[in-house]
Amino acid sequence: MAEQVFQKDWVVAIPSYKRAETLRDKTLRVLTEYNIDPRVIDIFVASEEEKKHYLSVVDTKLFGRIIVGEVGIKNQRNFMALFYPEGQKIFYIDDDISEIQECLGATKAEQKLYRLTNLIDLINEGFELLEKHKYSNWGVYPVQNPFFMKTRETSQFTTTKLCYIIGFMTGVINSHEAEVRTVDDKEDFERSIKYYLKDGGLIRFNNITCKTKCYKEKGGMQIERTKERIHESAVKIVNDYPELAKLNLSKKSKKTEIRLRDSLLTKG
Repeated sequence: MAEQVFQKDWVVAIPSYKRAETLRDKTLRVLTEYNIDPRVIDIFVASEEEKKHYLSVVDTKLFGRIIVGEVGIKNQRNFMALFYPEGQKIFYIDDDISEIQECLGATKAEQKLYRLTNLIDLINEGFELLEKHKYSNWGVYPVQNPFFMKTRETSQFTTTKLCYIIGFMTGVINSHEAEVRTVDDKEDFERSIKYYLKDGGLIRFNNITCKTKCYKEKGGMQIERTKERIHESAVKIVNDYPELAKLNLSKKSKKTEIRLRDSLLTKG
């Protein structure tokens, strides 16, 4: 914790576990293509042994630092948040992002996903909107499906209500209290709720999403993820925040999911 944070307007933080090649070939390639300054990129790994392996696989010109954190997504996410000072602007991105996409199309029937033109502009816009609304967390659409997304030309391309901010790509004005998780799965649902309770709103770009294999990519938290653990985490979140979260057991994946809605607002 004594290591000095590289001073920039925002930093890029990437959690990675047993995915050195994936990180190199996907997320770091994407960030390089968008001309993200490698000096602001921090990679968080689980052990010194992992760090040595990553340094042997990933060109050091592609990032600023590799930092040894903790094992487990909950522990690592908590470590990352506490590593940075309160109020630090952080752009979190997972290690298996192969493309960042924008929904475009003159009509609903014509909507398709295309490679995002400028990531730096998106990140800056996200943080500018947070400051405008006095919020602390922005994110992107969680599903790679243009039919359900919005284009920038519509009034709904951003939302400020309670919604799911998926963890694979999100920006925060760091709040240690809102960031600390208590579950090993669905931890991004918990973070969404905690930032919403802190600020009264979130920013989500409903025109932006990411291409990622999520559950199918080798390595990462899939190594220890089970349906039982997913269910237990979902139940805990619903029990902890009954006015904001409900269980959704109807998914084809047969995994327990969560729906977010502020029922107090709904009741008026």
